[in-house]
Amino acid sequence: MKVRLTLLLLFLCHVALLHAQSPATRRPYNATKPLDSATLSKIISQQVKDSSSGKSRLHLSDTSVAVLITRLENYTLMLNEVMSILKRGLDTTEISERLPLIDSSLNVVKRDITALGSTPNVMDLYTNRVLLVQLEWRLDNWQNQLFRFYDKLVNITDTLQQLRRDTTMRDIPAEDELRDIYVGQMATLITKWRQVDSANKRNLLFLGLLQNKVAKRYLESTNLLEDMDFQLSGYSTRMFNKDFSYLWEPPLPGKKGPKFLYVLKRSVAKNIHVLQIFFMIRRPMIAFWLLAAIGFAWWVMSNIRRIRRDHVGSEAETILQQTRYVIVHPVAGTLLLVSTLSALLNIQYPILFIEITWGIAVICVSVIVKKYLPGHLFRRWFLLVLLLALYCVNNLLIQVTFTEQWGIFTGAILGVILGYYLLHSIAQTKLPLPKYAKHAVWILIIMSALSLLLVIMARVTAAKIFGAAGVVSITMSLAIVLSVEILMEAIYLHVEANKHSSTFVSFLDYQHIKARLKSILYVIATVGYLMLVARNLYVYDTLYEMVADMLVAERKIGSFAFTFGGVIVFLLIIWISSVLSQLLTFLLGYTGNNVPTRKGWGSYMLLLRLAILGAGVLLAFAASGIPLDKLAIVVGALGVGIGFGLQNIVNNLVSGIILAFEKPIEVGDTIELGTRTGVVKEIGIRSSRISAGDGSEVIVPNGELIAQQLVNWTLSSRSRRVDISVGVTYGADINKVIQVMKQCLQQHEGVMGAPEPTVLLSNFRDGAMDFQAFFWINDLGQAGSMKSAVLTSIYASLQEAGITIAHPTPQQVQINMDPMFWQQQHPPGPPINPSAP
Repeated sequence: MKVRLTLLLLFLCHVALLHAQSPATRRPYNATKPLDSATLSKIISQQVKDSSSGKSRLHLSDTSVAVLITRLENYTLMLNEVMSILKRGLDTTEISERLPLIDSSLNVVKRDITALGSTPNVMDLYTNRVLLVQLEWRLDNWQNQLFRFYDKLVNITDTLQQLRRDTTMRDIPAEDELRDIYVGQMATLITKWRQVDSANKRNLLFLGLLQNKVAKRYLESTNLLEDMDFQLSGYSTRMFNKDFSYLWEPPLPGKKGPKFLYVLKRSVAKNIHVLQIFFMIRRPMIAFWLLAAIGFAWWVMSNIRRIRRDHVGSEAETILQQTRYVIVHPVAGTLLLVSTLSALLNIQYPILFIEITWGIAVICVSVIVKKYLPGHLFRRWFLLVLLLALYCVNNLLIQVTFTEQWGIFTGAILGVILGYYLLHSIAQTKLPLPKYAKHAVWILIIMSALSLLLVIMARVTAAKIFGAAGVVSITMSLAIVLSVEILMEAIYLHVEANKHSSTFVSFLDYQHIKARLKSILYVIATVGYLMLVARNLYVYDTLYEMVADMLVAERKIGSFAFTFGGVIVFLLIIWISSVLSQLLTFLLGYTGNNVPTRKGWGSYMLLLRLAILGAGVLLAFAASGIPLDKLAIVVGALGVGIGFGLQNIVNNLVSGIILAFEKPIEVGDTIELGTRTGVVKEIGIRSSRISAGDGSEVIVPNGELIAQQLVNWTLSSRSRRVDISVGVTYGADINKVIQVMKQCLQQHEGVMGAPEPTVLLSNFRDGAMDFQAFFWINDLGQAGSMKSAVLTSIYASLQEAGITIAHPTPQQVQINMDPMFWQQQHPPGPPINPSAP
């Protein structure tokens, strides 16, 4: 479709150029001398004189002078604004200056295609394809920019035509003095209109020529790109065909290529040229990665400074010692993270740029791990880095040579040997290596062995691909692992630096979310690693197309049509919404083992979770392409299910919503529900979790919290009244007892002054007078310990005042052992017959 639009644009530009260059078109503006304002004034005055005879289209009018002057001013201001736009010109300097560079790049690709006597390889084809993709992207952007300029000039043309068709401009004031002034201003307006019209036509002509040039090159790059795609699609079928001579025989007559140094020089020159084109086109992307590196370094260093500022002495160093990489190697860690991300995310980029990112990553890894690896392991890592450099140079070559074939053979043997020694070292070392270190080494061994077998069989290009993929996979796997660790350390520093702030970060428990966050990062890193391996095996595009075709293919079950992509999107959005709803508990300060310090967030948390889940369901239906009428069917089926057996579940769900809006309880409240007492730990969508005092956790359906009578000790505050009773022996001074107890309560730390503590005489009983004391404390959770401390203090104070605490009087039981006494109390009766009823 885009090619058709470009062809139509070329045709229209050609017609416009012919029309603009025809004599009939350019005569009024080039062949005829432009009229000045004085001449125009005379012509207009003559037209006014001839208006009475009907020879002129101008006529005298009694229209208000203010209206005529306002109209002239508005048109003059409009033309001034349009002229200002045209004087600034169209910003097409970049397009004009870089078209020669585009031409030279297209010539490089065409020269490679038409070159004779060369053995084409997949690296050269991919290099050309990447170059053409970048050129097509830039030319497409230029076309869009030129279309926007063209629309602007067309709008100016429409404005000029609208001014020209305005018949109200033919009204001339009838008064002589005003008419002369108006005629002069109108002549100036006409002169300005002609200047604007002439400048607009010149810009249209220039823009048409430039559009023609850009469209021509866009079509050429599109055709070359289709040719590259065709060759690459056919290459997968002949990838394992013999493409060079055997190692033990001279090259075949038709396969003898140029010398290695000549190919190396030409390959480096071409890849540098491609990289220059890439930097020219993707300059904002380069700036983005530089800014990302600067931003990450500033983020880490600012958090380190804040930790050292807020934590004095050894406390700050203890926190910083939990990190191993960003503290010791801040520059290397930053460059490693940015270069690794760039290598994983940059898919259709030049091979030289990707190899530069590989080089930066492995150098940073070498600097970081040198401190932690023993000497023999570090030496083997260094050999891997040298082998990677060898394959990087080999990947740049655009033609196969006999020297390159022997280099691939040597590299494959070194890869197998290094893999064997690495397996041996990993089995003996006690270092905490990554979990899948052995798997990465086995990938290196298998890839290198395949490369060795293929190069012996004279499949040089395939051998190069497998050998390079094995070395890149093991070196970049370590870079990926270290990048995840560096990112985790940076997050840890940020959480520690903001623990005392008012932001949501201060509520995060890093140790609680560490494992989950690390798992998510490693899943993402694994996907990036697989993409990296697929790109190095040059099967990424093929796999991408296969997966894309499988996902977008429409399938039917009865009358219901669906795609695997829609199902995956649906499930993915539902999963993301559930994960986000769970993460809210961390963002709002709840970690599962503590009580949020801010009361009221439990209800907000529930509402936000419900909103996120609801929005996730609706978004999942919309994004997956499932019609909303299907949602109505699901809701109808759900209604039937509710009628048959889901009443209890729906009751709990609705009760959860009522709890969120009515807020009778909050997370952290101490409640009594029937015989159960505990602290609310979580208010869920269907049920809530209550932690009892004995350590058990009770799961209570939300319906019970709504239906039953519930006592909330901390609904409005956490203050509580504590009652204690003290018995004093008779004879003590009642007023003195009250005074001593009250003074003891007032002086006790933790007892609230308002409401004031109260001591009352409550009862007279056998052996004691009972005094009742009432006092308030701030925290309900301290009631037991405070009661014990107050009773201890009162006992000591009464003892000092000489007042005796009453104790229970022992009951005396007298047992008379005289037999005559028992006979008098219980005389003998008639004998009992066991068989009697």
